[in-house]
Amino acid sequence: MGDICFAGGNVKFNQSGENNYTQARETIPEGYRPAEKSNTPIAVFGGNTTLILYGEHTGRVTMLGNPNSAYTGCTGVWRTADPMPAA
Repeated sequence: MGDICFAGGNVKFNQSGENNYTQARETIPEGYRPAEKSNTPIAVFGGNTTLILYGEHTGRVTMLGNPNSAYTGCTGVWRTADPMPAA
C-alpha cells in the first residue's frame, strides 16, 4: 500500500540453532526493500520460536534468534523506497 509493505504468514522451521546476525540466502526483491539503510525488522516470529528477520535497503536479510524447529506465525511492516512496487 503506497510505500508501506505488510508481510504475514506462518511457517514450520525444520531446524533449531542460534542465529547471531546470520545472513539468509534469500533476499528481498527490489521495490519491497526497506528504505532505511540500517537493519529494519521485517518479520517477527512468535509462539515457540524466538526469531527476528532484519532487512536492509540492499535486499539482504539477517536472522537473529532461534527458530526452535517450531510452527509459528509471523508479521512485519516496513516503509519502502519505492512508492508503488511492481507486482
